Amino acid sequence: MQYIGEISALAASACWVITALVLASAGRVVGATVVNAVRIFIAICILCLMHLLAYGNIWPEIDQFSLVCLAISGVIGLAIGDQFLYRALIDAGPRLTTLVMTSTPALTAIIAFALLDETLSYVDVLGMLLTLAGIAIAILNRGEKNAHKKYPRVKIGVLFALLGSLGQAIGLVFAKLGMEPYDPDIVNTLHQSGVTPLSAAYIRMCFGGVGAMVLLLFYLFPKKAQSEKKCRVNFSVFFCILAGTIFGPVLGVWLGLISIENIDTGIAATLMSLSPIMILPFAKIFEKEKIKPNAFIGAFVSIIGVALLVLH
Repeated sequence: MQYIGEISALAASACWVITALVLASAGRVVGATVVNAVRIFIAICILCLMHLLAYGNIWPEIDQFSLVCLAISGVIGLAIGDQFLYRALIDAGPRLTTLVMTSTPALTAIIAFALLDETLSYVDVLGMLLTLAGIAIAILNRGEKNAHKKYPRVKIGVLFALLGSLGQAIGLVFAKLGMEPYDPDIVNTLHQSGVTPLSAAYIRMCFGGVGAMVLLLFYLFPKKAQSEKKCRVNFSVFFCILAGTIFGPVLGVWLGLISIENIDTGIAATLMSLSPIMILPFAKIFEKEKIKPNAFIGAFVSIIGVALLVLH
């Protein structure tokens, strides 16, 4: 299918918009730590069921090299990277964190060039720069209304955001490396790659879940467990966590892996970074945020960049 990689990346970006909205709602009630732990468990269960229905087994038969690459991708990208991102949101605030995270596509392209020998044309580079510039323009002044709010450690928060961006970039590159054929005898005859995107997403989530649980235990044990909000779980909270899991760790990760399987990793990362643009109308409707003119200018610039990446 033509443009399958580009369409999958844009769809993944849209999925993360939905995830951000519903999980933020749930997190206000039960706390972010509970939300993260529950969504990881649900995601693994859903992906396991999907894998069983699609391939008839609960664990894919893959070579050791692919398994190691996907394990690294899950731990660094989904566990460590997300942990740094979470700390950055607390220490530096969402505006600066989101702005720093726009460096993910550039870091991904650099790492992919070194490890995967991927190269980009001048049009690709221009499209990436326009897309990222548009995102930066759109979010640079967002949150100005709360500019007086003091975040505890802005500098260290920015560093954490950069480390989170690096973690996501490394995770994407190792995911693509793990999906490439290694042993011809175990390649699924229905697919061109050694590991299908669904199997890769499942493996990444399992190892990412193990890593996240280890980090969670270190975070909570023994002193900080009492500081966590009391859980007031009800149907609406569970529904929000379930919806956020389906659209984020399940569909979002799966679509992202389909994208990097079909197009260059740096381009895929750029298209998947459009969530700050896509979320603007939802922020206006559901969060009652005031959308400033720079947001529309940034969205227009990003659309031009996306058009260059997709249509050139």
